[in-house]
Amino acid sequence: MSEFSDCAKDYGRKIADAASRASDYVEQKAGVLGEKFKDLQGKDFNQITEEAKDYARRKPAHAMLIAAGAGLVLGFLLRNGRRVF
Repeated sequence: MSEFSDCAKDYGRKIADAASRASDYVEQKAGVLGEKFKDLQGKDFNQITEEAKDYARRKPAHAMLIAAGAGLVLGFLLRNGRRVF
């Protein structure tokens, strides 16, 4: 029985460590997102669209991946709202 207990404690530590790292990562990315949001608040919509077009011209593959990811997230969010069990 002690082998099972040791294994459970080990998995518990691993889960706690992974949760801590995930929390730190989310906190870091939330800070970056907040900074980007503040940057966007001071800009004109036309300026934002021109910067987006310029980025898409410079890095078309990145722009397509970002658009695909955003589409997936929106699709999941909209689909979850209609899900009936």
